[in-house]
Amino acid sequence: MTRPVSRLSLRTEFQQGVVTVHVGGSLEFGVTESFVATVTEQLDRARAGSRPVQQLQLNLAELTFVDSMGLAALLMARRVTDARGVALVLSRRPESLDRLLHITCTFDHLTASTATREMQGE
Repeated sequence: MTRPVSRLSLRTEFQQGVVTVHVGGSLEFGVTESFVATVTEQLDRARAGSRPVQQLQLNLAELTFVDSMGLAALLMARRVTDARGVALVLSRRPESLDRLLHITCTFDHLTASTATREMQGE
């Protein structure tokens, strides 16, 4: 069975200290580099424009599929935000993503707030 070519859509916006990336389609092998690059560029662009960023919100309402590379990209987004002192929020997560995060024991790491993680010693 041949799988159709995946499409990833990313749309970004900045409002009051929050960079929001609307993620749609499949976050999978072949597109994860552009996802991580977009996240990094948006945070750097906001910082370069002297706009303080407190939060990166990934709106995942239109996310349809995530493979292991997509999970790795979400973990890389966590690294990028942690390095910049920015909170990461995965909003409007599909149930399939929550299942994947639970199965891989990454749910707490990717969904806990920065303050909660600091209190737990991460």
